[in-house]
Amino acid sequence: MSTGQIVAVVILVVLVVAAVAAVLIFRRRSTAQRQIDATRYREEAASRAASADRLAAEAQERAERARREQEQADELAAMARRDRELAEKRTAQAEKLDPASPTEADVDAREHRTR
Repeated sequence: MSTGQIVAVVILVVLVVAAVAAVLIFRRRSTAQRQIDATRYREEAASRAASADRLAAEAQERAERARREQEQADELAAMARRDRELAEKRTAQAEKLDPASPTEADVDAREHRTR
């Protein structure tokens, strides 16, 4: 073998060894990076899960509050209906007792005109 061939073979071997070393180092770094990424993703997932739990609890609390407020509104509406029915019944009773006396609307209109 000539000197040039020996130098070429040595350079080729050095390049192959350097390529193998680079691949091994890259794999090690890649594995470490994947572990770091996995840890970061787990932490982010845990944080987002906690945030989702808080939001779900708040939504449930608001829904419960809205349900209670709706029940109160329904009760008030029922009270208003009962009051209106009673007012209409009392007006009818008053009309039966004294049909000649002015109704409340007439009194309001007369007071408005005199002002």
